[in-house]
Amino acid sequence: MPSVLGEALAPEEAIAYWKDKVLFSDNEAKKLMGGAKSRAFYVSGLAELDQVSTVHKALQSALENGDTLQDFKKNIASVIDSHGWRSHRVKTIFQTNMQTAYSAGRYAQMQKVKRTRPYWQMASILDNRTRPNHAVLHGLVYPAHHAFWDSHYPPNGFRCRCTVRTLSERQVGREKLEIQDKMPSTMVYTDPKTGMESFVHAPKPDKGFSQNVGKDWLGGLDLEKYPSLTKESYGEQRGIETSITPSVLPAIKAVKTNDALCEAIQEHCSQFATNAGLKRVSIARQDYFLATNSNGLLMISNKTHHGGFNATKNLKSGWNKIANKKPMTWDEEYAFEGLWHELIHNQQKTGDLGKGNSTKRRNMEIVTQWTARRTYQKLLKKLGVKPKHQTEIIKQGLGYQGMISDFDTLLKTLKIKNSEMLPVMENLIQNAPRDTYESSLISFMQEKSGLGKGVLELGLNATGRAYFEKILKVIDTQIKEDLQ
Repeated sequence: MPSVLGEALAPEEAIAYWKDKVLFSDNEAKKLMGGAKSRAFYVSGLAELDQVSTVHKALQSALENGDTLQDFKKNIASVIDSHGWRSHRVKTIFQTNMQTAYSAGRYAQMQKVKRTRPYWQMASILDNRTRPNHAVLHGLVYPAHHAFWDSHYPPNGFRCRCTVRTLSERQVGREKLEIQDKMPSTMVYTDPKTGMESFVHAPKPDKGFSQNVGKDWLGGLDLEKYPSLTKESYGEQRGIETSITPSVLPAIKAVKTNDALCEAIQEHCSQFATNAGLKRVSIARQDYFLATNSNGLLMISNKTHHGGFNATKNLKSGWNKIANKKPMTWDEEYAFEGLWHELIHNQQKTGDLGKGNSTKRRNMEIVTQWTARRTYQKLLKKLGVKPKHQTEIIKQGLGYQGMISDFDTLLKTLKIKNSEMLPVMENLIQNAPRDTYESSLISFMQEKSGLGKGVLELGLNATGRAYFEKILKVIDTQIKEDLQ
Protein backbone atom coordinates (compact mmCIF):
# COMPACT_ATOMS: atom_id res chain seq x y z
CA MET A 1 0.00 0.00 0.00
CA PRO A 2 1.52 3.38 -1.00
CA SER A 3 2.71 5.70 1.75
CA VAL A 4 0.92 8.96 2.38
CA LEU A 5 3.80 11.10 3.51
CA GLY A 6 6.81 9.01 2.65
CA GLU A 7 7.03 7.65 6.21
CA ALA A 8 5.07 5.23 8.36
CA LEU A 9 1.80 6.60 9.69
CA ALA A 10 1.81 7.22 13.41
CA PRO A 11 -1.58 6.01 14.68
CA GLU A 12 -2.33 8.99 16.95
CA GLU A 13 -4.65 10.66 14.44
CA ALA A 14 -6.48 7.40 13.69
CA ILE A 15 -6.92 6.75 17.41
CA ALA A 16 -8.10 10.32 18.01
CA TYR A 17 -10.68 9.88 15.24
CA TRP A 18 -11.85 6.63 16.82
CA LYS A 19 -12.14 8.08 20.33
CA ASP A 20 -14.39 10.85 18.97
CA LYS A 21 -16.99 8.28 17.96
CA VAL A 22 -20.25 8.18 19.94
CA LEU A 23 -22.00 4.85 20.29
CA PHE A 24 -25.52 4.28 18.96
CA SER A 25 -27.75 1.31 18.33
CA ASP A 26 -28.48 0.46 14.70
CA ASN A 27 -32.01 1.91 14.90
CA GLU A 28 -30.78 5.13 16.53
CA ALA A 29 -28.05 5.61 13.94
CA LYS A 30 -30.55 5.30 11.10
CA LYS A 31 -32.15 8.52 12.34
CA LEU A 32 -28.91 10.53 12.13
CA MET A 33 -28.06 12.77 9.22
CA GLY A 34 -24.90 13.90 7.43
CA GLY A 35 -22.11 15.11 9.67
CA ALA A 36 -23.76 13.78 12.81
CA LYS A 37 -23.75 10.27 11.38
CA SER A 38 -20.03 10.58 10.64
CA ARG A 39 -19.44 10.94 14.38
CA ALA A 40 -21.53 7.88 15.29
CA PHE A 41 -20.32 4.31 15.70
CA TYR A 42 -22.87 1.57 15.17
CA VAL A 43 -23.03 -1.93 13.74
CA SER A 44 -25.83 -3.03 11.44
CA GLY A 45 -28.17 -5.33 13.33
CA LEU A 46 -26.89 -4.50 16.84
CA ALA A 47 -29.62 -3.02 19.03
CA GLU A 48 -27.80 -3.44 22.35
CA LEU A 49 -25.39 -0.64 23.26
CA ASP A 50 -23.25 -2.93 25.41
CA GLN A 51 -22.61 -5.12 22.37
CA VAL A 52 -21.86 -2.06 20.23
CA SER A 53 -19.41 -1.01 22.95
CA THR A 54 -17.73 -4.44 22.88
CA VAL A 55 -17.08 -4.13 19.14
CA HIS A 56 -15.93 -0.50 19.45
CA LYS A 57 -13.46 -1.33 22.24
CA ALA A 58 -12.07 -4.29 20.28
CA LEU A 59 -11.45 -2.08 17.24
CA GLN A 60 -9.81 0.58 19.40
CA SER A 61 -7.55 -2.09 20.86
CA ALA A 62 -6.55 -3.07 17.32
CA LEU A 63 -5.64 0.54 16.52
CA GLU A 64 -3.69 1.04 19.74
CA ASN A 65 -2.02 -2.35 20.04
CA GLY A 66 -1.86 -3.68 16.50
CA ASP A 67 -4.32 -6.54 17.20
CA THR A 68 -4.89 -8.99 14.36
CA LEU A 69 -8.21 -10.15 12.93
CA GLN A 70 -7.96 -13.26 15.11
CA ASP A 71 -7.46 -11.08 18.20
CA PHE A 72 -10.50 -9.07 17.21
CA LYS A 73 -12.60 -12.23 16.85
CA LYS A 74 -11.61 -13.35 20.35
CA ASN A 75 -12.44 -9.94 21.83
CA ILE A 76 -15.97 -9.94 20.38
CA ALA A 77 -16.64 -13.68 20.73
CA SER A 78 -19.77 -13.06 22.83
CA VAL A 79 -21.29 -10.85 20.11
CA ILE A 80 -20.41 -13.31 17.36
CA ASP A 81 -22.03 -16.17 19.27
CA SER A 82 -25.22 -14.29 20.13
CA HIS A 83 -25.81 -13.15 16.53
CA GLY A 84 -24.36 -16.08 14.62
CA TRP A 85 -22.05 -13.89 12.56
CA ARG A 86 -20.05 -15.66 9.88
CA SER A 87 -16.32 -15.15 9.43
CA HIS A 88 -16.69 -13.00 6.31
CA ARG A 89 -18.94 -10.52 8.15
CA VAL A 90 -16.52 -10.24 11.08
CA LYS A 91 -13.68 -9.66 8.62
CA THR A 92 -15.68 -6.97 6.82
CA ILE A 93 -16.42 -5.14 10.09
CA PHE A 94 -12.76 -5.31 11.09
CA GLN A 95 -11.23 -4.27 7.77
CA THR A 96 -13.74 -1.53 6.93
CA ASN A 97 -13.54 0.18 10.31
CA MET A 98 -9.76 -0.09 10.52
CA GLN A 99 -9.44 1.34 7.00
CA THR A 100 -11.88 4.14 7.86
CA ALA A 101 -9.93 5.12 10.98
CA TYR A 102 -6.58 5.06 9.21
CA SER A 103 -8.01 7.02 6.26
CA ALA A 104 -9.34 9.70 8.59
CA GLY A 105 -5.93 9.80 10.30
CA ARG A 106 -4.19 10.12 6.94
CA TYR A 107 -6.49 12.96 5.97
CA ALA A 108 -5.55 14.86 9.14
CA GLN A 109 -1.84 14.43 8.38
CA MET A 110 -2.27 15.34 4.73
CA GLN A 111 -3.82 18.65 5.74
CA LYS A 112 -0.63 19.57 7.60
CA VAL A 113 1.56 19.26 4.47
CA LYS A 114 -0.92 20.55 1.90
CA ARG A 115 1.11 23.70 1.17
CA THR A 116 4.19 21.73 0.11
CA ARG A 117 2.34 18.68 -1.25
CA PRO A 118 -0.75 20.20 -2.91
CA TYR A 119 -1.70 17.24 -5.13
CA TRP A 120 -3.23 13.92 -4.16
CA GLN A 121 -3.15 10.70 -6.16
CA MET A 122 -5.59 7.81 -5.89
CA ALA A 123 -3.93 4.40 -5.48
CA SER A 124 -5.72 1.06 -5.82
CA ILE A 125 -4.50 -2.50 -5.31
CA LEU A 126 -4.68 -3.89 -8.84
CA ASP A 127 -5.38 -7.57 -8.36
CA ASN A 128 -8.30 -9.89 -9.13
CA ARG A 129 -10.20 -8.74 -6.04
CA THR A 130 -10.28 -5.05 -7.01
CA ARG A 131 -13.63 -3.76 -8.22
CA PRO A 132 -13.48 -2.17 -11.70
CA ASN A 133 -15.05 1.09 -10.47
CA HIS A 134 -12.18 1.35 -7.95
CA ALA A 135 -9.45 0.17 -10.33
CA VAL A 136 -10.21 2.78 -13.02
CA LEU A 137 -9.44 5.55 -10.52
CA HIS A 138 -5.93 4.24 -9.87
CA GLY A 139 -3.31 6.87 -10.63
CA LEU A 140 -5.68 9.82 -11.05
CA VAL A 141 -4.26 13.05 -9.63
CA TYR A 142 -6.43 15.93 -8.37
CA PRO A 143 -5.60 19.10 -6.45
CA ALA A 144 -6.04 18.55 -2.72
CA HIS A 145 -8.91 21.06 -2.62
CA HIS A 146 -10.83 19.50 -5.54
CA ALA A 147 -14.44 18.37 -5.01
CA PHE A 148 -13.42 14.88 -6.17
CA TRP A 149 -12.05 14.15 -2.70
CA ASP A 150 -15.36 15.10 -1.04
CA SER A 151 -16.99 11.99 -2.53
CA HIS A 152 -14.14 9.68 -3.60
CA TYR A 153 -11.75 9.81 -0.65
CA PRO A 154 -11.34 6.18 0.50
CA PRO A 155 -12.63 3.87 1.77
CA ASN A 156 -15.04 3.70 -1.16
CA GLY A 157 -16.81 0.49 -0.16
CA PHE A 158 -16.76 -2.44 2.20
CA ARG A 159 -13.26 -3.99 2.44
CA CYS A 160 -11.93 -1.28 0.10
CA ARG A 161 -8.11 -1.23 -0.02
CA CYS A 162 -7.69 2.03 -1.93
CA THR A 163 -5.57 4.80 -0.45
CA VAL A 164 -4.17 8.23 -1.35
CA ARG A 165 -0.64 9.56 -1.58
CA THR A 166 0.45 13.19 -1.52
CA LEU A 167 2.59 14.77 -4.25
CA SER A 168 4.73 17.88 -4.56
CA GLU A 169 4.87 20.06 -7.67
CA ARG A 170 8.28 18.56 -8.41
CA GLN A 171 7.00 14.99 -8.22
CA VAL A 172 4.12 15.75 -10.56
CA GLY A 173 6.54 17.18 -13.10
CA ARG A 174 9.15 14.46 -12.71
CA GLU A 175 6.61 11.66 -13.09
CA LYS A 176 4.83 13.53 -15.92
CA LEU A 177 1.46 13.17 -14.24
CA GLU A 178 -1.70 14.76 -15.60
CA ILE A 179 -3.66 16.94 -13.17
CA GLN A 180 -7.38 16.22 -13.46
CA ASP A 181 -9.89 19.03 -13.46
CA LYS A 182 -13.26 17.38 -14.12
CA MET A 183 -14.98 14.61 -12.21
CA PRO A 184 -14.41 11.14 -13.73
CA SER A 185 -16.82 10.17 -16.48
CA THR A 186 -17.30 6.94 -18.42
CA MET A 187 -14.08 4.93 -18.39
CA VAL A 188 -12.81 1.51 -19.48
CA TYR A 189 -10.63 -0.61 -17.21
CA THR A 190 -8.40 -3.22 -18.81
CA ASP A 191 -7.18 -5.99 -16.54
CA PRO A 192 -3.38 -6.08 -17.08
CA LYS A 193 -3.25 -9.86 -16.56
CA THR A 194 -6.23 -11.07 -18.57
CA GLY A 195 -6.75 -8.22 -21.02
CA MET A 196 -10.45 -8.24 -20.12
CA GLU A 197 -12.12 -4.85 -20.48
CA SER A 198 -14.71 -3.51 -18.02
CA PHE A 199 -16.95 -0.60 -19.03
CA VAL A 200 -17.42 1.70 -16.01
CA HIS A 201 -20.04 4.41 -16.27
CA ALA A 202 -19.17 7.46 -14.13
CA PRO A 203 -17.16 5.55 -11.50
CA LYS A 204 -18.27 6.36 -8.02
CA PRO A 205 -18.00 4.89 -4.51
CA ASP A 206 -20.20 2.00 -3.46
CA LYS A 207 -23.57 2.84 -1.90
CA GLY A 208 -23.15 4.43 1.53
CA PHE A 209 -19.52 5.48 1.02
CA SER A 210 -19.89 8.76 -0.88
CA GLN A 211 -18.35 10.93 1.80
CA ASN A 212 -14.92 11.98 3.03
CA VAL A 213 -14.53 10.46 6.49
CA GLY A 214 -11.57 12.68 7.32
CA LYS A 215 -13.22 15.91 6.21
CA ASP A 216 -16.44 15.04 8.02
CA TRP A 217 -14.45 14.34 11.16
CA LEU A 218 -12.36 17.53 11.08
CA GLY A 219 -14.94 19.97 9.79
CA GLY A 220 -18.22 18.32 8.84
CA LEU A 221 -20.04 19.47 11.99
CA ASP A 222 -20.54 22.93 13.42
CA LEU A 223 -18.22 22.23 16.34
CA GLU A 224 -18.89 25.58 18.00
CA LYS A 225 -22.57 24.76 18.19
CA TYR A 226 -21.95 21.06 18.83
CA PRO A 227 -18.53 20.63 20.51
CA SER A 228 -19.15 16.88 20.48
CA LEU A 229 -21.89 14.56 19.41
CA THR A 230 -23.49 13.34 22.63
CA LYS A 231 -26.67 11.57 23.60
CA GLU A 232 -27.94 14.92 24.89
CA SER A 233 -27.43 16.64 21.53
CA TYR A 234 -28.62 13.61 19.57
CA GLY A 235 -32.13 14.80 18.81
CA GLU A 236 -31.00 18.30 17.84
CA GLN A 237 -28.18 16.97 15.68
CA ARG A 238 -30.41 14.84 13.52
CA GLY A 239 -33.09 17.48 13.20
CA ILE A 240 -36.13 15.23 13.60
CA GLU A 241 -38.31 13.90 16.40
CA THR A 242 -38.14 10.27 17.49
CA SER A 243 -40.22 7.75 19.39
CA ILE A 244 -37.12 6.07 20.82
CA THR A 245 -36.75 6.61 24.55
CA PRO A 246 -33.39 7.06 26.29
CA SER A 247 -31.26 3.94 26.71
CA VAL A 248 -31.18 4.41 30.48
CA LEU A 249 -34.67 3.58 31.64
CA PRO A 250 -36.31 4.48 34.96
CA ALA A 251 -36.15 1.85 37.68
CA ILE A 252 -38.70 -0.96 37.46
CA LYS A 253 -41.41 -0.52 40.09
CA ALA A 254 -43.96 -3.03 41.33
CA VAL A 255 -47.54 -2.70 40.05
CA LYS A 256 -50.80 -3.46 41.88
CA THR A 257 -53.45 -3.05 39.21
CA ASN A 258 -53.88 -4.04 35.58
CA ASP A 259 -53.95 -0.37 34.59
CA ALA A 260 -50.61 0.14 36.36
CA LEU A 261 -49.19 -2.85 34.47
CA CYS A 262 -50.31 -1.33 31.15
CA GLU A 263 -48.71 2.00 32.04
CA ALA A 264 -45.47 0.31 33.11
CA ILE A 265 -45.23 -1.70 29.87
CA GLN A 266 -45.88 1.42 27.82
CA GLU A 267 -43.21 3.37 29.73
CA HIS A 268 -40.48 0.72 29.64
CA CYS A 269 -41.12 -1.14 26.38
CA SER A 270 -42.15 1.58 23.93
CA GLN A 271 -38.57 1.99 22.70
CA PHE A 272 -38.73 -1.49 21.16
CA ALA A 273 -41.87 -0.73 19.13
CA THR A 274 -39.92 1.24 16.56
CA ASN A 275 -42.77 1.63 14.05
CA ALA A 276 -44.67 4.10 16.24
CA GLY A 277 -43.91 3.38 19.89
CA LEU A 278 -46.61 1.94 22.14
CA LYS A 279 -49.56 4.29 21.82
CA ARG A 280 -51.94 2.21 23.95
CA VAL A 281 -51.75 -0.94 26.06
CA SER A 282 -55.05 -2.57 27.06
CA ILE A 283 -56.32 -5.74 28.76
CA ALA A 284 -59.40 -7.76 27.81
CA ARG A 285 -60.71 -11.32 28.00
CA GLN A 286 -59.77 -12.78 24.59
CA ASP A 287 -58.75 -16.14 23.12
CA TYR A 288 -55.26 -14.92 22.18
CA PHE A 289 -52.38 -14.50 24.67
CA LEU A 290 -51.27 -11.08 23.38
CA ALA A 291 -52.00 -9.25 20.13
CA THR A 292 -51.10 -6.04 18.28
CA ASN A 293 -52.08 -4.02 15.25
CA SER A 294 -48.32 -3.56 14.55
CA ASN A 295 -48.76 0.21 14.82
CA GLY A 296 -48.62 0.92 18.53
CA LEU A 297 -51.72 -0.83 19.94
CA LEU A 298 -50.89 -3.74 22.29
CA MET A 299 -53.63 -5.99 23.69
CA ILE A 300 -53.15 -8.49 26.55
CA SER A 301 -55.65 -11.24 27.36
CA ASN A 302 -56.70 -11.90 30.95
CA LYS A 303 -58.27 -15.25 30.02
CA THR A 304 -56.86 -18.39 31.62
CA HIS A 305 -56.07 -20.85 28.83
CA HIS A 306 -55.61 -24.61 28.81
CA GLY A 307 -52.74 -25.49 31.12
CA GLY A 308 -53.35 -22.47 33.34
CA PHE A 309 -51.46 -19.85 31.35
CA ASN A 310 -52.84 -16.33 31.79
CA ALA A 311 -50.86 -13.60 30.03
CA THR A 312 -52.07 -10.73 32.24
CA LYS A 313 -51.60 -12.63 35.49
CA ASN A 314 -48.13 -13.88 34.52
CA LEU A 315 -46.94 -10.52 33.18
CA LYS A 316 -48.06 -8.77 36.37
CA SER A 317 -46.50 -11.30 38.74
CA GLY A 318 -43.37 -11.46 36.59
CA TRP A 319 -43.12 -7.66 36.53
CA ASN A 320 -43.28 -7.52 40.31
CA LYS A 321 -40.61 -10.20 40.65
CA ILE A 322 -38.34 -8.14 38.39
CA ALA A 323 -39.02 -5.12 40.61
CA ASN A 324 -38.20 -7.13 43.72
CA LYS A 325 -35.22 -8.90 42.09
CA LYS A 326 -36.71 -12.37 42.40
CA PRO A 327 -36.50 -15.17 39.80
CA MET A 328 -39.50 -15.69 37.53
CA THR A 329 -41.33 -18.95 36.91
CA TRP A 330 -41.45 -20.53 33.44
CA ASP A 331 -44.95 -19.12 32.79
CA GLU A 332 -43.91 -15.62 33.88
CA GLU A 333 -40.83 -15.61 31.69
CA TYR A 334 -42.81 -17.01 28.77
CA ALA A 335 -45.28 -14.13 29.16
CA PHE A 336 -42.38 -11.74 28.52
CA GLU A 337 -41.37 -13.78 25.49
CA GLY A 338 -44.94 -13.30 24.24
CA LEU A 339 -44.67 -9.56 24.90
CA TRP A 340 -41.42 -9.50 22.93
CA HIS A 341 -43.17 -11.30 20.05
CA GLU A 342 -45.69 -8.46 19.79
CA LEU A 343 -42.96 -5.82 20.07
CA ILE A 344 -41.20 -7.47 17.12
CA HIS A 345 -44.42 -7.09 15.12
CA ASN A 346 -44.13 -3.37 15.89
CA GLN A 347 -40.68 -3.33 14.30
CA GLN A 348 -41.63 -5.07 11.06
CA LYS A 349 -42.39 -3.48 7.71
CA THR A 350 -45.97 -4.22 6.73
CA GLY A 351 -46.99 -6.04 3.56
CA ASP A 352 -50.00 -7.75 1.97
CA LEU A 353 -50.28 -11.14 3.70
CA GLY A 354 -53.56 -12.09 2.05
CA LYS A 355 -56.77 -13.07 3.76
CA GLY A 356 -57.24 -15.55 6.58
CA ASN A 357 -54.63 -18.14 7.46
CA SER A 358 -52.58 -17.65 4.28
CA THR A 359 -49.16 -19.26 3.86
CA LYS A 360 -47.56 -15.80 3.87
CA ARG A 361 -49.20 -15.01 7.21
CA ARG A 362 -48.20 -18.37 8.68
CA ASN A 363 -44.60 -17.97 7.57
CA MET A 364 -44.48 -14.41 8.87
CA GLU A 365 -45.50 -15.80 12.27
CA ILE A 366 -42.83 -18.51 12.02
CA VAL A 367 -40.18 -15.85 11.50
CA THR A 368 -41.54 -13.77 14.39
CA GLN A 369 -42.08 -16.60 16.89
CA TRP A 370 -38.87 -18.50 16.07
CA THR A 371 -36.85 -15.30 16.46
CA ALA A 372 -38.68 -14.10 19.57
CA ARG A 373 -37.81 -17.26 21.48
CA ARG A 374 -34.12 -16.73 20.76
CA THR A 375 -33.95 -12.98 21.33
CA TYR A 376 -36.39 -12.06 24.12
CA GLN A 377 -33.40 -11.74 26.44
CA LYS A 378 -32.90 -8.30 24.86
CA LEU A 379 -36.12 -7.14 26.50
CA LEU A 380 -35.30 -8.79 29.82
CA LYS A 381 -31.85 -7.24 29.82
CA LYS A 382 -33.34 -3.76 29.48
CA LEU A 383 -35.59 -4.59 32.42
CA GLY A 384 -32.58 -5.65 34.47
CA VAL A 385 -32.80 -9.46 34.47
CA LYS A 386 -31.47 -12.48 32.61
CA PRO A 387 -33.56 -15.36 31.24
CA LYS A 388 -33.61 -18.54 33.32
CA HIS A 389 -35.86 -20.74 31.19
CA GLN A 390 -34.86 -19.87 27.62
CA THR A 391 -33.65 -23.36 26.66
CA GLU A 392 -37.02 -24.85 27.62
CA ILE A 393 -38.97 -21.97 26.05
CA ILE A 394 -37.14 -22.43 22.73
CA LYS A 395 -38.21 -26.09 22.70
CA GLN A 396 -41.62 -25.93 24.34
CA GLY A 397 -42.98 -22.40 23.94
CA LEU A 398 -46.77 -22.27 23.70
CA GLY A 399 -47.33 -19.94 20.74
CA TYR A 400 -47.48 -21.58 17.27
CA GLN A 401 -45.91 -24.64 18.83
CA GLY A 402 -46.76 -27.09 16.03
CA MET A 403 -45.44 -24.78 13.30
CA ILE A 404 -42.24 -23.96 15.20
CA SER A 405 -41.54 -27.57 16.15
CA ASP A 406 -41.94 -28.67 12.52
CA PHE A 407 -39.84 -25.77 11.29
CA ASP A 408 -37.03 -26.80 13.65
CA THR A 409 -37.30 -30.35 12.28
CA LEU A 410 -37.14 -29.00 8.73
CA LEU A 411 -33.98 -27.01 9.51
CA LYS A 412 -32.40 -30.08 11.09
CA THR A 413 -33.23 -32.20 8.04
CA LEU A 414 -31.69 -29.57 5.76
CA LYS A 415 -28.64 -29.36 8.08
CA ILE A 416 -29.15 -25.62 8.62
CA LYS A 417 -27.81 -24.45 11.98
CA ASN A 418 -29.73 -22.07 14.23
CA SER A 419 -26.68 -19.79 14.21
CA GLU A 420 -27.01 -19.54 10.41
CA MET A 421 -30.77 -19.02 10.48
CA LEU A 422 -31.00 -16.36 13.21
CA PRO A 423 -29.20 -13.52 11.39
CA VAL A 424 -31.37 -14.19 8.32
CA MET A 425 -34.51 -13.93 10.46
CA GLU A 426 -33.34 -10.75 12.19
CA ASN A 427 -32.45 -9.16 8.86
CA LEU A 428 -35.94 -9.91 7.52
CA ILE A 429 -37.55 -8.38 10.61
CA GLN A 430 -35.51 -5.18 10.37
CA ASN A 431 -35.38 -4.67 6.62
CA ALA A 432 -37.93 -6.67 4.58
CA PRO A 433 -41.70 -6.31 4.10
CA ARG A 434 -43.57 -9.12 5.85
CA ASP A 435 -45.07 -10.48 2.64
CA THR A 436 -41.56 -11.30 1.35
CA TYR A 437 -40.57 -13.50 4.32
CA GLU A 438 -41.84 -16.69 2.66
CA SER A 439 -39.87 -16.28 -0.57
CA SER A 440 -36.76 -15.17 1.33
CA LEU A 441 -36.87 -18.23 3.59
CA ILE A 442 -37.23 -20.56 0.61
CA SER A 443 -34.35 -18.86 -1.21
CA PHE A 444 -32.08 -19.19 1.83
CA MET A 445 -32.96 -22.85 2.36
CA GLN A 446 -32.39 -23.49 -1.34
CA GLU A 447 -28.96 -21.86 -1.14
CA LYS A 448 -27.96 -23.90 1.92
CA SER A 449 -29.40 -27.27 0.88
CA GLY A 450 -29.20 -27.25 -2.91
CA LEU A 451 -32.75 -28.64 -3.14
CA GLY A 452 -35.33 -27.38 -5.60
CA LYS A 453 -37.60 -24.47 -4.77
CA GLY A 454 -40.76 -26.52 -5.21
CA VAL A 455 -39.99 -29.21 -2.64
CA LEU A 456 -38.77 -26.61 -0.11
CA GLU A 457 -41.94 -24.59 -0.56
CA LEU A 458 -43.96 -27.75 0.15
CA GLY A 459 -41.94 -28.41 3.30
CA LEU A 460 -42.20 -24.87 4.65
CA ASN A 461 -45.93 -24.58 4.02
CA ALA A 462 -46.60 -28.01 5.56
CA THR A 463 -45.30 -26.96 9.01
CA GLY A 464 -47.97 -27.40 11.63
CA ARG A 465 -50.08 -29.51 9.27
CA ALA A 466 -51.07 -33.15 9.73
CA TYR A 467 -49.26 -34.13 6.53
CA PHE A 468 -45.90 -32.57 7.49
CA GLU A 469 -44.27 -35.97 8.13
CA LYS A 470 -45.17 -37.15 4.62
CA ILE A 471 -43.63 -34.07 3.05
CA LEU A 472 -40.55 -34.47 5.27
CA LYS A 473 -40.03 -37.99 3.93
CA VAL A 474 -40.13 -36.60 0.38
CA ILE A 475 -37.47 -34.02 1.31
CA ASP A 476 -35.32 -36.64 3.05
CA THR A 477 -35.53 -38.90 -0.01
CA GLN A 478 -34.53 -36.02 -2.28
CA ILE A 479 -31.50 -35.26 -0.09
CA LYS A 480 -30.38 -38.90 -0.16
CA GLU A 481 -30.77 -39.07 -3.95
CA ASP A 482 -28.70 -35.92 -4.37
CA LEU A 483 -25.91 -37.45 -2.25
CA GLN A 484 -25.72 -40.56 -4.45
